[in-house]
Amino acid sequence: MNARGRLYGTAAFRDECKFKETLLPNNYNAYESSVYKGFYIALSKHGRVKRGNRANTAMTVTHFLPRM
Repeated sequence: MNARGRLYGTAAFRDECKFKETLLPNNYNAYESSVYKGFYIALSKHGRVKRGNRANTAMTVTHFLPRM
């Protein structure tokens, strides 16, 4: 995720590729950028990526089911 909140793919691993996983009270996970605090991974209802600075954990677009 870059400084503008957009997800991007890269061949090299950088600090921008690290995300902090948070377990939410409803048993879903949310992923926050470790470099840019308050930027979350979010998918719209159509499957498109939303900008990280426009999303927070209260929005359901940031909720992901954990893998067991």
